[in-house]
Amino acid sequence: MRSIITLLGALLLFSEVALGKSLYVRDNAKEALVRIGPSNENKILAVLKSGQEVSLVREEGGYYVVATPNGTQGYVLKYLMTDQSPAEARLKELEQKTQQRISELETQTQEQEKELAALREERGRLEDAKKQAEVTASQQAELVSQLQAQQRAVQRNEALYWFLAGAGVLLTGFVFGWIGGATSRRHRRSGLSMDRL
Repeated sequence: MRSIITLLGALLLFSEVALGKSLYVRDNAKEALVRIGPSNENKILAVLKSGQEVSLVREEGGYYVVATPNGTQGYVLKYLMTDQSPAEARLKELEQKTQQRISELETQTQEQEKELAALREERGRLEDAKKQAEVTASQQAELVSQLQAQQRAVQRNEALYWFLAGAGVLLTGFVFGWIGGATSRRHRRSGLSMDRL
């Protein structure tokens, strides 16, 4: 018994058509008649145009019991109805989505163009900086070369200076030694001569 109740509950919950959902008159039907009962002999309550929306109340055989927007309830043949919105509405929705996507893509394109312009500008600045760096490097290399030449000249002059200073000291030593040697020879000679007296 419990399984039968569960089965019936599942059938009600997961029926083919959900109650309260929107139904539309098919695009290929010019109109659909809402009748007081489930028969073509019953009185017509309303005439629905192609694509018009109604709410599903329940199913009954080959009919849907529907409610119109103004609250009228009646029977409509199932084959005249569909759960898909009319082609015109779908087309409008698709056009809106397409326009929205186009707008998004245009915005993205504009942003990417701005980024591209900024990147090109940055590239130009970097190329200018590179050229300036190359000029500066060339100038500095030339300056280093000049400084190295000056340093070599200073080192040669310094070596020459110390050589001449050493030669001067040596020469001065010889001169003083010669003068001192001559004086001491004179004194020796004069000392010898006094000894003889």
